[in-house]
Amino acid sequence: MVGSMPLAMKGVVNPLTKASRIDSVDFISPLQQDVNYLCDTLLALIELKLPSHEVAILEKVRSLAKIYDSSFKDDASFHDLANLIENLDTSQLTVVGSLFSNMCNLANLAEHVHRIRRRRAFERGESSLLTHFFLQEIVEEMEDKGKSLREIRDQLTTQTVEMVLTAHPTQAVRRSLLAKLHEIARCIEANHDKSLTPLEKRDNEEKLRSCLLGLWRTDEVRRSKPKPEDEARNIIHVIEDTVWDATPAYMSQMDHYLVSRGLEPLPLDATPFLFGSWAGGDRDGNPFVTPAVTREVVAINRYRAACMYLAEIEALLFDLSLHYGSDELLEYNNKIDAFVEKARKENPGHFIPNKIRYKEFWNHVPPTEPFRVCFYHIRDRMTATREHCEALLANHTPPSADPAAPIYTTKNELLEPLLIMYRSLVETGDQILAEGKLKHLIRRVNIFGLTLVKLDIRQEASEHSNALSAITDYLGMGKYDDLKEDERLEFLTKVLEGKRPLIPRNHPATGKAKNVLDTFETISEIGSEALGAYVISMCMRPSDVLAVEVLQRECSRDCGANSLRVVPLLETIYALQNSTMVLSTLFENKWYREHLRTRFDSVQEVMIGYSDSGKDGGRLTSAWELYKAQEQMVECAEKHGVTLRFFHGRGGTVGRGGGPQHLAILSQPPRTVNKYLRVTIQGEVMEQDFGLPALARKTLEVYTTAVLKADLNDPVPVKEEYREVLNMMSEISCSKYREIVHGDERFVQYFRSATPEQELGLLNIGSRPQKRKEGGVETLRAIPWVFAWTQTRLHLPVWLGLGSALQAGMKTEKGVNLLREMYEAWPFFRSFFDLIEMVLAKADPHISSRYDDVLVVDQEQKLFGDMLRGLLVETIDLVLKVAGEQQLLDKDRVQQRAINTRREWLTPMNLAQVELLKRWRGVTEKGVVKEGVKAEEAAALVDALIISMKGLSSALQNTG
Repeated sequence: MVGSMPLAMKGVVNPLTKASRIDSVDFISPLQQDVNYLCDTLLALIELKLPSHEVAILEKVRSLAKIYDSSFKDDASFHDLANLIENLDTSQLTVVGSLFSNMCNLANLAEHVHRIRRRRAFERGESSLLTHFFLQEIVEEMEDKGKSLREIRDQLTTQTVEMVLTAHPTQAVRRSLLAKLHEIARCIEANHDKSLTPLEKRDNEEKLRSCLLGLWRTDEVRRSKPKPEDEARNIIHVIEDTVWDATPAYMSQMDHYLVSRGLEPLPLDATPFLFGSWAGGDRDGNPFVTPAVTREVVAINRYRAACMYLAEIEALLFDLSLHYGSDELLEYNNKIDAFVEKARKENPGHFIPNKIRYKEFWNHVPPTEPFRVCFYHIRDRMTATREHCEALLANHTPPSADPAAPIYTTKNELLEPLLIMYRSLVETGDQILAEGKLKHLIRRVNIFGLTLVKLDIRQEASEHSNALSAITDYLGMGKYDDLKEDERLEFLTKVLEGKRPLIPRNHPATGKAKNVLDTFETISEIGSEALGAYVISMCMRPSDVLAVEVLQRECSRDCGANSLRVVPLLETIYALQNSTMVLSTLFENKWYREHLRTRFDSVQEVMIGYSDSGKDGGRLTSAWELYKAQEQMVECAEKHGVTLRFFHGRGGTVGRGGGPQHLAILSQPPRTVNKYLRVTIQGEVMEQDFGLPALARKTLEVYTTAVLKADLNDPVPVKEEYREVLNMMSEISCSKYREIVHGDERFVQYFRSATPEQELGLLNIGSRPQKRKEGGVETLRAIPWVFAWTQTRLHLPVWLGLGSALQAGMKTEKGVNLLREMYEAWPFFRSFFDLIEMVLAKADPHISSRYDDVLVVDQEQKLFGDMLRGLLVETIDLVLKVAGEQQLLDKDRVQQRAINTRREWLTPMNLAQVELLKRWRGVTEKGVVKEGVKAEEAAALVDALIISMKGLSSALQNTG
C-alpha cells in the first residue's frame, strides 16, 4: 500500500509526473528521467537491505566516481577513488560491482524502451523524428531516386534476410535476470501510459519495485557451464518470446503499407525472413557437440515448434466456426475422412492420441463445420509429432505411428490444408477472416518450418582431411593429408564421378575421424528439412569443399541426393586474398559445376569471417580485404554464370565486424547483397535485437529496408585514388599490427598479465573452450581475444595499426583532405570510421594504465603497455582530424550521450576488477587455488570477479 511505502522510497520521483508536462517531441528528458528513476529506486531498495556502513561505502564510491568523471579525469580524484576501492573487502567489492552492473543493465533497458517510445510517437504523427530505416521513409527515398513503386514491391517480395542465431559466448547476463529486465521494461512502458488510472499507476509502480528487488536478489553468477543443448533452448526461447509474433506482425504491416500505395500485398509464400541456428551444430573446436547432441537439438527444435503450432491451431479451431466452405475444402475433408476410416479399419485398436489434453473440441467436432473438421485432423497430426519428439527427448522409443494421424515430416504437408482453407475463405467472400490468424499461421510455416530454426553444421577443414586420411590409409592408398592440392582435387573428383563407394561399410575409424563420419551419417538421418548449411571453417583451398561433398555422399542414405549446401568460410587474410582462386577452381570443376546447377540452381553461398581476419591482420586490413574479396568473388561468379550469396559472420563488437546493421549492409560493395543476406546474430546482440517485441519488429524493419536500399541504390563508383590510398594504408596497418601482436616477444605475456584473459573461463557463458588448441594468440578464439581487451578499456584489436596507416595517408599529396573526401563520399570508408570512433570513445588510457600498475610486474612489460597507450592516444587524435571533430562522436550525440551516461559507473567497476584480479592471482597458481587458501575465500573472489566482468560487459554493450 502507498501508506506503507518505505521512507527510502519517498524521495524517488515517478517520471510520469514530469513526462506528462513535456511536449511529445521531447524524447531526451523522459529517457534521462527513466534512467534516474530506475537507478534511484534500485538504490533505495538496496539501502533497506544493507547495513548502514555499507550504504555509506556505496554513496562514497558513487560520489568519488562522479567527481572523477566531472573533473576531466584528474589524477587526484582518480587516486582517491582507487584507494577507497583498494581497501574494500571482497564482499564490499561484490556489492559495488553488483550495484553498478545492475545500473548499466537498467540504463540499457531504458534506452530500448526509449527507442520504442520514439517509434510509437512517430506512428501517431506526434513527431517527425526519423531514423532512416522506416519502410515508408526508405520507399519515398527510392521514389525520389527514380525507382517505381512496382520495382520496389518486386524487390520486397523476392528478397530474403536469414538471421542465424549462434551459441557464441558473449551474452554475459543470465536468462533469469533477462526475464526480470523484460518485465521491468513493460513496467517502464506502462509508466508513460497517460490513460492509466491512479490504481493502475500504483499497481504498476509496486510491480516495478518488486521486479527491481527480485533483480537485486537474484544471483548474477552462472554456476555451471551451459551445455550445447542449453544454448539451443536459449535460442528457441528468443524465437518463442518475440520473433514468433513479430515476424507475421511486421509482414502484415508491410502488407498494409503496400496496399495503401495501391499495390498488392506480399504473396503468401514470401519469405522476407528466415531463421537459423548454430547451437548444437557448431562443432568447430567444441568437443561437446557430438552427433548425439545434434540429434537431440533437432528433436528439441521440432518439439518446441510443435508446441507453438498447436497453440495457433487450437485458437483457429475455436475461431473458424463457419458452417460452410468451398468445394475444394469439402472434397479435401472427405478425402481425409476416407483416409482416416481406412486406417482405422486396417489397424483396429491402434493407439489414438489422448484428446482430453485439448482445450476445445476434444471429443467431437460438428461435421457441418468444415474448417474445424480440417483443423481437427491437423491437430491430431501435430500432436503425434509433438509426442514423437517428446519420446525422443526422454530417451524412450517413440509411440508407434497412428496410421490415421502420421507425424509431420515436411512443412508442405502442413501447408497444404492451410492453403486450401485460405482459398476457401477468399472464395466465399470471407477474406477478412483469411487475412487474420490463418494468414499469420501460413506465413509462420513458410518461415519457421517444422523446427523454428534450421540448424547449420560447422566443422574445421582439417577435421575432414583427417577423416579422409584415416580411410585412405586403411585402404592402402596412403594418407590423404600427404597429397598436394592438385592431387587432392583429382582424387576427390574421381570419387565423386564414380559410382563405387570409397568408405567400407564397417570402417575402422576411431577418435576424431569416427566423430566426423558419424556426424555425416547423422546429417543424412536428420535430412535437409531440419538442417541448413554445412559450413567449413578455416577453409583455405578448393579441395576443402570437395572433401565435404565426398563425405556427404559416402555417408548418406540416398547417395547425396539431399545433401546440404556446402559453404566455405573464408576467415583469414590469406583465405580472403585467395578467394577467387578457390571459387574459380570449383566452378571450373565439371562435377561440382553440374552439382551446383542441378541441386542448388547454380547458387553458391560463401561465408566471410570478420573475427579471425581481424585478429589475423587488424581491423583496417580485415575490413578492406573483406570488401575487395567480395567484389572479386562476385565478378568470378558472374563470369561462370553462378549466383553468389554471402553469409556474414559478424560478432557483437566492431573488432569482430559488429555495429549497426543498417550501416553495415549499406556499406557493402555493389552487387553483393543481391536480394539475399545471411548474417550471424550472436550473444548479447540477440538481446539488443530481439529482447522485446517492439525491438524485434524494429530489427526486422532495419534489415528489410537496408537490403531494399542496398539493392535498389545505384552503385557509387569508387575512385581509383581511393583504392590506391587504402591499399597503401592497409599494408602499413597490417605490418604494424603483426609487428606488435605476432612479432614482439613481450606481447603474449603482457596480454595475459594486463587483461583478464586467463580468468574469462570463470564466466561460464559458453559451452566451447576458449581455444581451438594449445598455443599462443593465434590459437585463441576471437571472442575472448576481443572480450579481454574490452574489459581493460584499451580496445586494442579495433585500432592497432590504424594510427600508422592514417599518418601515411596524411603524407600523400592530398593528405587529410583526401581522407576527408573519402569519408564524405564513400559509404564503406565512412562506416568504418564511424564504428572505430564509437569504440575509441569507450577507450580510457587512464583505466588501462591502472591494470598495468597493479597487475604487471615486469618493468619491460610496463613500458610496452605505455607504448600501446601512446599509440591509442595518437590514433584518437588522427581519427579526430579525419572526422573533423573536436571530440569523439560529436556527429553522433545519441551515442555520445549513451556512453557518457555510463562513464561514472564504469570507473569503479574497472577499479574493482583490477583489485579482484590482483587478489585472485595472489591465491592461485595457473588457475588452481593454492594450498592453505580457504575455499569460501576463493569462491567469494570468483563471484566478485565474475560480477565485475558482467557489469563491464553490460556497460560497454558490445563486448564479444
